[in-house]
Amino acid sequence: MNKTTAFVFFGIILLGLVISLVTLNTCSKPVELDENESNVPKPEATESGEKGESSKGGTGEKAKAKAKGDSKAKEKGAEKGKGGKPTTEVPQKADDGYDSPEAAMKALGEVVAKKDFDALAEFVGEEALPKSIRQKLREIVENPKLSLSTDKPFSEISKSADSVRWVLNFESDDPELSAEVYADLAETEGKKTAISRIRLPIDIAAMGNKGQAGTPGAASTDHSDRPDAVTVAHAFSRAIVERDFETARALADSESVTDERVAALMIAIEEGKFQLKDDRPFVVTLSREDITWVLSRLQSEGGASEFAVELGQIDGDWKVNGLTFSKVLSALAQAAGGGDVAYSPIVEDPAGGDSLVLYFEFDEANVTSRGNRQLAIVADILSQGEDRVIRINGHADALGSDDYNANLSNQRANSIREALISMGVSPEQVVTEGFGSTKPRRPNFNPDGSDNPTGRSENRRAEVYLDF
Repeated sequence: MNKTTAFVFFGIILLGLVISLVTLNTCSKPVELDENESNVPKPEATESGEKGESSKGGTGEKAKAKAKGDSKAKEKGAEKGKGGKPTTEVPQKADDGYDSPEAAMKALGEVVAKKDFDALAEFVGEEALPKSIRQKLREIVENPKLSLSTDKPFSEISKSADSVRWVLNFESDDPELSAEVYADLAETEGKKTAISRIRLPIDIAAMGNKGQAGTPGAASTDHSDRPDAVTVAHAFSRAIVERDFETARALADSESVTDERVAALMIAIEEGKFQLKDDRPFVVTLSREDITWVLSRLQSEGGASEFAVELGQIDGDWKVNGLTFSKVLSALAQAAGGGDVAYSPIVEDPAGGDSLVLYFEFDEANVTSRGNRQLAIVADILSQGEDRVIRINGHADALGSDDYNANLSNQRANSIREALISMGVSPEQVVTEGFGSTKPRRPNFNPDGSDNPTGRSENRRAEVYLDF
């Protein structure tokens, strides 16, 4: 291309550019924006759905930095709640109640599983938490080694006319560490279920043999803050089944429930290999301000039975003041069937009170296997202190001479003494005496003078008195 041609070529291009600029300026209209709009191009969406960023640190980068700051602020707020503790999102409590006890316990369990006592207190409400148990309850709920049982997180343990009691079962990898928390559920006016009260079992480990000094709230002058009748009945029944004489004795009124009666119930429970039922072991048959009757339901491989616990208030504390276990004894008698050896672990003392009783084969002074099982419980009781002394009175039926029966009754009393000593009881704790056939419990002969084997079987015995 020569010089002339080049000038012409670039001149044409320059002329076209000028014409284009003039045309655009004349024909185009400005774009009007709403006050919330911007003429800044929006970043394109990336494959991950996030907004793209300017390569030079534009608006997208600033937005991300702001979002990051907001996130940290939220995290910081979540980390510190009231008192500098982490806050827990509390499930919404059903103001009108739950459709069933199971639904109420499931909701309660979800809160407990968060291991935040403050969240639990907020969920159940202040009125449902006695002040005396709050610290202990906090220790249970927030203990990292305790968690709700995976097999049976909660179960029903008692029922009365106006409420039911359920229990939260805690477990741990440590076999010696476990806990229970009671929840009383009541029916609302709308026929729903509401959580009315949280309670703890009596602290058996802290019990004393003079009263309930180790129980939650025992030092409180507010009687409503102390263990209720069902809690005491539960602790007493469990102590009986576990052969914990000290606890059972502490929960019973010594003026109306003898040591022999407590021990006899333990013997009967042990003999029948009974345990408290898994499903609703307690039924409240009567509940008033001053008296409560509770049926403790039992189960074993041989069948079911029950014993009745009567409770009354003494100085504001509920105490066991009556025991009836004829059904347990009847079940044992049926299981034993007939035979020459009678069975009843307790008899009434004609002078008042009760005595434990062991029976013997005809013309025998050896302790039976059943008798040894009974004496093992007596030995446990005596092991609690060498100041405890028992008295054993031996007896015989009317067959044989008076001298022979006197000697036989002494042998029976001494055989029990020797059995107890072999179990670790100090010889000074056992006093014996033989009465021959002079104090029969039942007639040795029928009115027509014929032999009465059943009556004689109940006279071949030794009675044990716990003279503590």
